[in-house]
Amino acid sequence: MSEPTPTSGPEERRLHPSALVIFSADALRNAAFPLIVIVGATLFGGSLDTGALLRAAIYGGVGLAIAVTVGVVRYQSTRYYIGPEAIHYVTGALSKKVTDVRLDRIQAIDVHQGPLQRAFGVFSVDIQTGAGKKGGEIALPALVPDAVEELRAARPQATSTEPAGDEPAGPSRRLAGRDLAIAALTAGQLGIVVPVLAGAGQVLQQLFDERRGEEAVRALPHSTMVIVLAVIGIVVLAWLLSTAGAVIAFGGFTVLRDGDRLRIRRGVVQRSEATVPVGRVRAVRVVEGIFRRPFGLAALTVEITGYADEASAARTLFPLVRVRDVRAFLDEFLPELADDPSGLEPPPPRAYRRYLLLPTLLGLAVTVGAWFVVGPYAIVALIFGLAYGQARWRAAAWRLADGRLAVRSMLLARTTVLAPAGFRESHTLAQNYFQRRAALADLEVAFGKQTTARIRHLEATDAQAAWSAL
Repeated sequence: MSEPTPTSGPEERRLHPSALVIFSADALRNAAFPLIVIVGATLFGGSLDTGALLRAAIYGGVGLAIAVTVGVVRYQSTRYYIGPEAIHYVTGALSKKVTDVRLDRIQAIDVHQGPLQRAFGVFSVDIQTGAGKKGGEIALPALVPDAVEELRAARPQATSTEPAGDEPAGPSRRLAGRDLAIAALTAGQLGIVVPVLAGAGQVLQQLFDERRGEEAVRALPHSTMVIVLAVIGIVVLAWLLSTAGAVIAFGGFTVLRDGDRLRIRRGVVQRSEATVPVGRVRAVRVVEGIFRRPFGLAALTVEITGYADEASAARTLFPLVRVRDVRAFLDEFLPELADDPSGLEPPPPRAYRRYLLLPTLLGLAVTVGAWFVVGPYAIVALIFGLAYGQARWRAAAWRLADGRLAVRSMLLARTTVLAPAGFRESHTLAQNYFQRRAALADLEVAFGKQTTARIRHLEATDAQAAWSAL
């Protein structure tokens, strides 16, 4: 059987030779964990001698050779063509794969530049369509600037844009150094904090392992102050790592409105430029983290069709803005979805105890369970449950006016969803037995996989009217 090939005519184009290094590094990164396990077991599985070092070096060399071979094969078997109606992408050595993307279906051409790309002066390009595959339908990891421009120029009604450093075509805003510092210090990124705390928990678990017996006893802190200092140290470490991660993710963050598209640049180590068609934006989220809320600060993120599987940083419209300035910011950069997150209507007063009930019961259960371990200190769990229920009650609010929906709720962060009602994907009215007796109901409106506006315990008549209007 003959291999599939694109329609004859378009001139073949290859990636920049640096793609060989990039493909090899990617293969080495994917194999890093098992390789580290093998080398580590060789070095530390027994006595450390010359033979162990030699075997570890051999295993490492074999892994490097395989990665380089994979890189060479991928580079040699990857090419693309720009035709009059589509871009054709061919890859694979043993099993050929041809991907055609119609030019008029291209929604965005996203540009990234990691450390390796910067070293060789090339760009990584993701070609995005409405299908929304993570990383793009076509991913080209090493193109020179002229090749990037050729791809952009091939798209119908393309605007002239440079990969980096061009003059703004519309309103533009950059995250200044002071604001970057504030955004990083108040980020509280759970993706970094949770693994650190989990790792600390594993260390403590090992410390108390029964098999370690006497060693655990000798290692235990001998004063409450030492324990408190250890916990503080772990929290500070997690906070510092979160701060560093935010600086790396959002350093140089710039948003630019260019006609019917938003262009967003960000990153220190991995520099990225994403092009977001405004027509694909379904909702804006005003996210007030627990460290930002006391200062009236928030991050703006967006729900974009086709970007649900991307990392949260890729869905950030702007990392730090004052809540009182949200409407002005949206009027400037995204007037199609501009709305004010303030002036929302809370649920009726009789819903108050329903917001408090579940957190309080959970806090009470934890208090009873922990009382036998820590004594009266367990009452903190009950107090926390009451405070959390109170915070959720104060956060809950909504508005449906002039075809625009605004819903505020709280889990950890307080989040306000702003969106035209016509952009919804579904809406649900729910009412359990106890709510029916109290003439209350829940309203839920979905705008995408990542964004659902949910308001609980509304007046049943208001919820029904809103559901009907939607």
